[in-house]
Amino acid sequence: MPAGLLEGFRVLDMGSGISGPWCAKLLADYGADVIKLEIPGCGDDARRMGPFAGDDPDLEKSLTFLYLNTNKKGITLDPSTASGRRLLDRLVADADVLVENNPPARSKELGLDYESLAETNPGLVLTSITPFGQTGPYNDFEATDIVTYALSGLMYHSGDSDQPPLRNVLDQSFYVAGANAAAATQVALFARLTSGEGQHVDVAVAQCLGAHLVQPLPYYNYMGAVKGRRPVRGAGFEELMPARDGYVAPSVQGSQPWSTIASLIGLEELRNEKFATGAGRVAHGEELKELLIKGLSQWDRKPLFLASGEQRLVFGMAQDAGDLAECTHLQARDFFVEVDHPVVGPAQYPGMAVRLPGETISGPQPAPLLGEHNSEIFGAELGYSAEDLVSLRQLGVI
Repeated sequence: MPAGLLEGFRVLDMGSGISGPWCAKLLADYGADVIKLEIPGCGDDARRMGPFAGDDPDLEKSLTFLYLNTNKKGITLDPSTASGRRLLDRLVADADVLVENNPPARSKELGLDYESLAETNPGLVLTSITPFGQTGPYNDFEATDIVTYALSGLMYHSGDSDQPPLRNVLDQSFYVAGANAAAATQVALFARLTSGEGQHVDVAVAQCLGAHLVQPLPYYNYMGAVKGRRPVRGAGFEELMPARDGYVAPSVQGSQPWSTIASLIGLEELRNEKFATGAGRVAHGEELKELLIKGLSQWDRKPLFLASGEQRLVFGMAQDAGDLAECTHLQARDFFVEVDHPVVGPAQYPGMAVRLPGETISGPQPAPLLGEHNSEIFGAELGYSAEDLVSLRQLGVI
């Protein structure tokens, strides 16, 4: 496994889906020794999440699973069996962190509650990620991404005021929660340096999103009013607009004269004085929007983006996955890494978002096959013989 700043810490990843595995992956990326525990035969739920490499719904070909589980070792274990529990206790005794995202009642049923685990290892940091947290009337409710996004309050503020609220896509709430969980886990490990004790890190997905409401909640508390969604001004700024080969996001900053923007877009009608002020652009919003569409249709996205930067203007462009893969800026920062998986072969993966000085991480290891490291962990580490492993496998323990 690659060396990094968390080298020497062992993490048991008992999460499934996105939030728990994403938390554990971030710890693995920084060098923690992460062992992924999956149920024998079926594995992590993410193994059944599409899309699949080659459009083949195989347990080893889920693109979601492959990305979320790089740099981990993988074993199979059923902790609901007596033998499985004994194996888990031995793993927990030598672990620093256990990550899980079961409903609280299910965790207690499996003996994954903090009180039970702390009896085995008082120094263990247990990180639990659930939709609504360990306490409160919703604590055992399950939820999909759209549910946590809606209940967090963030959805209400997404979109335009004349349209229903919008949902973000790609299960972002679970990634936000996983990232928060990874950060909080490291804080708990830091606290353990002085206290010598572990603790229970309680991560609620909806609260992770609700923490982003830095304007609406104070707005309500101080003014007694509910802040709505973005007003529709009709001027075309701070929104996506069509260019010749896709979409761009023109933006007006107060320090830049309107003449600079008009000159960049290159349409003479935009130089009209009625557009020179913010109030004028709002008053003549529909007319201005039509002119912007006309002017921007003469531009491709990237040349406009680069030209706007040269003029110290803040324009953006909507990039799809192909654009990102070919992005010269990301390539220059070595953002993408190549991972060669034994079943699906080599591919480029997004790399680490944050790098620290002195970080020595090399190319990532591929996501483990189901039960790939059973012999290494149960055999070489815990001392079980090959015959023992055969028996445990036949009994459905591993």
